[in-house]
Amino acid sequence: MQRFAATLTIGLMGLTGLTPAFGFDADSQAVVDRMKTGKLVPIAEVATLMRGAERWCYRQTDAGCSWSDIYLEVTAEGASYEIGNAWNAVYDIVFTDHGTFEEGRYICETGYDWVPTVRAFRRDDGSPVGGRELHALKQEIIGYRGTEENDCFDYLFEGADAAARTVTLLQRQFTGGVHDPANDVAVTLHFDAESAEALAWYW
Repeated sequence: MQRFAATLTIGLMGLTGLTPAFGFDADSQAVVDRMKTGKLVPIAEVATLMRGAERWCYRQTDAGCSWSDIYLEVTAEGASYEIGNAWNAVYDIVFTDHGTFEEGRYICETGYDWVPTVRAFRRDDGSPVGGRELHALKQEIIGYRGTEENDCFDYLFEGADAAARTVTLLQRQFTGGVHDPANDVAVTLHFDAESAEALAWYW
């Protein structure tokens, strides 16, 4: 019975485009197959990768990210996502933001006030922060934000590693419609839940 179950499982994986140890879900694999290195990824294809990946890790170094995204909901119009990063040497923060898909190419900020969604954790032991301490931290974040202009982002395909279950993109930032290459950043999309969970934010 166990042998039959294993054979059936492997057969079903083959039918759905999955493999037992590595690779991507069928929809994400189809995107990877269509992409070429250095080419723009249409935002509909980016949306597929948002749905498939467990975590997007920006400026990855070993098992650390400068910041990361977890996409919570992705529709034809845009996406909701949880951003996490080290706020300073003491606190990590996570918050929820929203973006809209524009011109078949970009995801754009909306000016959504995400500060009320902020949760914080002490970097030394991971314990949650609440009460007055969290309120004071939110006031600090509000003061830092100021009056930021909403940016838009597009993505160039850099490559994929089926064994590691990662895809690499180059995110380009547009402010007022102008692209500054100094703001380009590499992002590694992790499709393996275990490796995604192990990622931390460096300061």
